[in-house]
Amino acid sequence: MPQSSRAWEKSSQRGPPFDPPEPVQITVELTATRNRKREINQYWKEARIGKGRHGEVYMCHLEEDMDRKVAMKIVKRSNPRDKIKLLRRNYQQSETTFGTDRPYPMNSTENSIRKEIAIMKKCRHPNIVQLFEVIDDPRQEKIFMVMEYCPGGPVQWATEAREPILRLEQIRRIMRDVVVGLEYLHSLGIIHRDIKPSNLLYSQDRTIVKIIDFGVSHYNSQRSMPQFASRSTPEDASLFPDSDLQKTLGTPNFLAPEVVWFDDSDSDSSETDSNRSSVTVGEKASMPKARPPITEALDIWALGVTFYCLLFGQTPFSAPASTNDNIHHNEWMLYNQICTQDWEVGETMTMERIPTGGRHPKDATSQGHAAISLLDSMLQKNPLTRITASNLKRHPWMLTNLANPKEWLQLTSPCPVPNTSTSTPKTVLPICRWLYSLNQRLTRLRFK
Repeated sequence: MPQSSRAWEKSSQRGPPFDPPEPVQITVELTATRNRKREINQYWKEARIGKGRHGEVYMCHLEEDMDRKVAMKIVKRSNPRDKIKLLRRNYQQSETTFGTDRPYPMNSTENSIRKEIAIMKKCRHPNIVQLFEVIDDPRQEKIFMVMEYCPGGPVQWATEAREPILRLEQIRRIMRDVVVGLEYLHSLGIIHRDIKPSNLLYSQDRTIVKIIDFGVSHYNSQRSMPQFASRSTPEDASLFPDSDLQKTLGTPNFLAPEVVWFDDSDSDSSETDSNRSSVTVGEKASMPKARPPITEALDIWALGVTFYCLLFGQTPFSAPASTNDNIHHNEWMLYNQICTQDWEVGETMTMERIPTGGRHPKDATSQGHAAISLLDSMLQKNPLTRITASNLKRHPWMLTNLANPKEWLQLTSPCPVPNTSTSTPKTVLPICRWLYSLNQRLTRLRFK
């Protein structure tokens, strides 16, 4: 990963990094043009760069500036599955929970799009992909989301032979960026729910990693910090009901135990209550009697799985090889493993083949011990004992090789507060200038 921070500083000059005063632009009219397939208002569509759950993502450039690239996610308001859902009685009942003022039902494609837009409108952070504009013409069948373009592409972590391709220091920088972004999201009351390497994109020169894809994210204003209370809107309560957290959403290999929890009380009647805990016992970890709470801790678990991928080139949990073609059976086997099995550690980690010392390293001064202890804190079966994003950021492994760890921790706080002992900002503009100055100091600190 390049040491230079010039590109990152240049990209930050368009505005302050944290919460600028300008809102996301909402455009309600799609201008008719002769070349509708390529021209979308002031944007010209180029190559397709991704395909998601509900739509496709294209690289675009501004009509008046060929060099300014953006990413545009194009999604249809509905799909054939929405019509099937309308035939189900439980779907029709859930629709009534929105009231008469809601034009789209809870489980519809459009509702998922509205959720993603609502989440992204609340965020502005260097490690979160930015939403610039939403083109939402009610006369059109599609919605257009104009976002920050990350030309560095997704984080690559393994060869075809499932060997790691990253160095330890590269992994450390990736993890720092993601942890800082997650701490910010959690402080807003946002749970991402789908953290994985493919949802982490590099900036152009690969100096910054940004979190993308909020298609299954959840927002709870009651879990946000007081200074972010103003981000809540009246629509949030209907868009993000608490019942959504009970759904198994996300990528199977990265799902936390509390998400795929099942009652195994009948699986082994001889098991004693003393062993029925979420702590690791040999190669097994027993399920708790009651389903653990589903909170932002599930993002930490997914980040732990991601960390394991970066270190070892494979996921810590995967469905065992089977000739059974039943998808549900294979998923259950995977979920059972996530909930009840411990993870294994190879003899070496990263492309540098650094010795790990095994699952329980004895040399407390080794690099393997530091990495495995970090994994241990993240991959706790019980979310109540899992490390938080704020504490994860302070882990010794994260702070290694930083020029000034104390200053880095202060500057990456989700709610940095300027020193008011000398001067107190009286308008928005001085605050923005201070935030921009903070961003530059942070950049210099990261790459000393």
